[in-house]
Amino acid sequence: KRQEMDHNKRKTKVVASLGPASWSEEMIPKMIQAGADIFRLNCSHRRGGDFERVYPLIRQSAKELGKKVECLGDLQGPKFRVGELAAEPIPLKDGDVLEFGICKDDNDLIKPGRITMKPTIEQNALVKACAVGTPLLLEDGIMEVKVTEKISDTELKVRVVRGGKLKARKGVNVPTVQIDCAALTEKDVEDAEFLLQLDPPIEYICVSFVQKGQDLQELIDIMDRLQIPQERRPKICPKIEKPQALTNIEGIIAKSQALMVARGDLGVELELERVPFAQKLLIRRAKDAGLFVINATQMVESMIEQPIPTRAEVSDLQNAVWDGADAVMLSGEAASGRYPCESVMAEADAALEAESVKHLLVPQVFDDYVVDEANKPRELDDSKRRTKVVASLGPSSWSDEMIQKMILAGTDIFRLNCSHRRGGDFERVYPLIRKHSKELGVNVACLGDLQGPKFRVGELAADPIPLKNGDVLEFGICKDDNDTIKPGRITMKPTIEQNALVEACKVGTVLLIEDGLMEVKVTEKISSTELKVEVIRGGKLKARKGVNVPDLEIDCAALTSKDIEDAEFLLQLDPPIEYICVSFVQKGQDLQELIDIMDRLKIPAERRPKICPKIEKPQALTNIDGIIAKSQALMVARGDLGVELELERVPFAQKLLIARAKQAGLFVINATQVVESMINNPVPTRAEVSDVCNAVWDGADAVMLSGEAASGNFPLEAVMAEASAAREAESVKHRLRRACPPVESGDVAPPMLHVNMGNKKQETNDALRKTKVVASLGPASWSEEMIPKMVAAGTDIFRLNCSHRRGGDFERVYPLIRKTAAEMGKKVECLGDLQGPKFRVGELAADPIELKNGDIVEFGISVDDNDNIRPGRITMKPTTEQNALVKGCQVGTTLLIEDGIMEVVVTEKLSDTELKVQITRGGKLKARKGVNVPDIEIDCAALTVKDIEDAEFLLQLDPPIEYICVSFAQKAQDLQELIDIMDRLNIPAEKRPKICPKIEKPQALTNIDGIIEKSQSLMVARGDLGVELGLNRVPFAQKLLIRKAKQAGLFVITATQMVESMIEAPVPTRAEVADLCNAVWDGTDAVMLSGEAASGKFPCEAVMAEAAAAREAESVEHRVFPAIPAVV
Repeated sequence: KRQEMDHNKRKTKVVASLGPASWSEEMIPKMIQAGADIFRLNCSHRRGGDFERVYPLIRQSAKELGKKVECLGDLQGPKFRVGELAAEPIPLKDGDVLEFGICKDDNDLIKPGRITMKPTIEQNALVKACAVGTPLLLEDGIMEVKVTEKISDTELKVRVVRGGKLKARKGVNVPTVQIDCAALTEKDVEDAEFLLQLDPPIEYICVSFVQKGQDLQELIDIMDRLQIPQERRPKICPKIEKPQALTNIEGIIAKSQALMVARGDLGVELELERVPFAQKLLIRRAKDAGLFVINATQMVESMIEQPIPTRAEVSDLQNAVWDGADAVMLSGEAASGRYPCESVMAEADAALEAESVKHLLVPQVFDDYVVDEANKPRELDDSKRRTKVVASLGPSSWSDEMIQKMILAGTDIFRLNCSHRRGGDFERVYPLIRKHSKELGVNVACLGDLQGPKFRVGELAADPIPLKNGDVLEFGICKDDNDTIKPGRITMKPTIEQNALVEACKVGTVLLIEDGLMEVKVTEKISSTELKVEVIRGGKLKARKGVNVPDLEIDCAALTSKDIEDAEFLLQLDPPIEYICVSFVQKGQDLQELIDIMDRLKIPAERRPKICPKIEKPQALTNIDGIIAKSQALMVARGDLGVELELERVPFAQKLLIARAKQAGLFVINATQVVESMINNPVPTRAEVSDVCNAVWDGADAVMLSGEAASGNFPLEAVMAEASAAREAESVKHRLRRACPPVESGDVAPPMLHVNMGNKKQETNDALRKTKVVASLGPASWSEEMIPKMVAAGTDIFRLNCSHRRGGDFERVYPLIRKTAAEMGKKVECLGDLQGPKFRVGELAADPIELKNGDIVEFGISVDDNDNIRPGRITMKPTTEQNALVKGCQVGTTLLIEDGIMEVVVTEKLSDTELKVQITRGGKLKARKGVNVPDIEIDCAALTVKDIEDAEFLLQLDPPIEYICVSFAQKAQDLQELIDIMDRLNIPAEKRPKICPKIEKPQALTNIDGIIEKSQSLMVARGDLGVELGLNRVPFAQKLLIRKAKQAGLFVITATQMVESMIEAPVPTRAEVADLCNAVWDGTDAVMLSGEAASGKFPCEAVMAEAAAAREAESVEHRVFPAIPAVV
């Protein structure tokens, strides 16, 4: 969709704030050409005649360029800041009580024990509005104080809730009060009068910190006073940055023609986790009222320092467009950043792409919404919050003082972890919980968590021992106290449970050590206590590390002797404990053991705790109905479950477990690593907040803190973070669709969900897996030893990359593949990948050269062998393809160098072999770096001389190769060249390979129908496609290509950077697993490994990782709706 770079066709506007980086006579036209539609004049910085100089310049430049460019004046609004310091910045310590007031005189500065603000009208009103309990946020919420006493209208006592180092002139936000002062300050009135008398008239005026409709009336009154005619009046645009504005949104909209979602102060005042939903509601309400909506603040903030945005920023921006925003705004990125033009272009490009698919996405906000749903401060009352916070007790939280604070912070259930029951701590803590709960009038429950059987390796004979991949070791039960871990032998102590574990193992059983960091597989069973194991994933083995055996149901009692003792203690507590958790439950009978203890102790029904199995074994998913039948609660224990079930399978299993348990009427707790960063930090990450919200939206009744509350540095903050995120998730839960059918609905009886769908170990049989794994061969994988291992790991198709066809490797490898497949009884196919035309800069005359933004340099075909790259000149060697590339360029053509790290634009065409180019994105240029030219269809043969030679080799292989890929296909004719070779060689139809074009040029998307007509397969080659099309456009293009090719009956391969981290690491990242699963859900038939298999350190592991992720994606594919409809 290259034509969409025309900003006249783009509907979403880019608003660029002007400042020192962008308001010069030279920069204004560049910003317009880059795509700026609206310039923002920030009146906070109106001084020295800058606006008087800039405004005519904008109008003149727009006229000269023939562009429609508008202007927005942004009134500063009331400012609330602390005053000056008497000396150095002062530390604010949690719990300290300080004075907070208006300066009495010029010497009343900030000092230890006192914070002051200057005596402006607005700041006097702020302090006057505060009441006992009012929170004041300092420096964007980094610090927080709360009013404990109101001494007068200008003096408060405050307690430090969240400390830090206070500096001079830092902002103050007061989210819970409506400040009774004029919306427009004296400066605002003066600035508004200036803006309203500009000629031609300004199009928009923003009013900051709007709280109610009356705040906008002040600006209307100024227009009336100045007798501004209706046709010259700007659109009034309130900036929504106070919670009060959400409450009063109808009155505000009634007096507005535009609206800005100003996420900076809104994020401070409303709390970060509440902004995304508030944004959706505000945009929807404003659009319903016919207003022009601007989404602002921290849109591409990384571009203050970097020339390209982050992926998160692109995603955020596109979501704003999908929500319905008419414009996206740049603040510091354009006003003071290093890359103002690039920022404009980044927003324009991302918005353009979002628009192009917007009609295919479903609006998320229902029609009966109310904006004030996003503004519910009263939900800080924990008695109104339904989702419970479970806090594990430990050294950080179980003192007399801390238990009371933990309850006040929002704890609903305290967890007593019996793994740490010793020294009378539980006997001391339990009465304290009950006492403080009663005194505070808060209903607080308790949960006893039985340790369950522990499976750990034993002690070391000496230092930690290295386990090396492929080594075969002894693994057994200690014969005596001296039988410790040593090189060649791993031992476990002879407990009943560990004896049962070893006895249950058989050849092929996998044992995971230290949360799966290391893995061994049983190769021989010598006796019920002795095994031989092969190291599959090595590491350094230390003493007492955990052992997990996901494939087995271990035949031992669920309750150990310690568990029985702990259960008896818990069951005789007074008042009775509310929940008892049973760890490592595998089947219903495991819970019967606890019921039997209750029967033996004659615990009456009304005093019996809810039995809560912890689901942390795959076997529990298989036996879930029997487990649920004996339970009144259920815990999704994601720690060991993530080890045993594999991390990428847990999220779907979590959804299924919660849905199934809720259908049965159980109380559900989601646990483990919920806000784990808060062990060391006072605020959670965004991902953690999202995780909590998603658990609540899935239907969880409670979210649990483990180490965060028991041993972390910020136990109170962790409780409050979970409570806050849960509250916000609840407040919008009824507005969002669940991944699984809703269980609360009385209108439709949901289908019975089988939790065992999350536990499909049998799918390790690759014959049952439909999605194929394509593995590129190279030095890491094409040896006689490795080919069988790659097949055994799950490879379905081997890729022979003709870029590296040399020295007889293919002649050696191809027969080896066919022989190995026959011997192993596996169907394995082969794919030959033709290199295609290569476009690269030439050699260097000396050291790498610096390309500086704005420089004009020569760019051409080498005149002779000495015409190398040097300062002022870039050259390419004179190949047929590279001659065609330079010939195809014209003024304005963009050339991307080294995967787009550097960029130049043609400013003059001297001849078919010589250009003048301007550097638009600089860097250090090295020899032989790739060149991409996304704007042009290069007029050269698709197959080079080398490609023809390689194709002839591939076509005469016996047995025939199954696929041949054509690189850089731009149009159908490019594939005809390969068909012509087949015809010339008289290849019969039944021996012809499937033709597989690699889609890596934008032109291929334009010409896709012709390409598909001549193809039997198709590869989404995301490497060069990401360079040429732009990274942010590839995911949607991938969905379209897969859907289009599948409609035509083609076999589709998704390729490039699938699990690239596995070149160096033995496991993929979460993002890589998510990416791969999404490709499967989109409909891809195969996923490809490139360097991961050809030259990486873990080729077999990479194959297994792709196979495992594909299997799990397939197992839930019927639960996922197609992301896009039919493609034409």
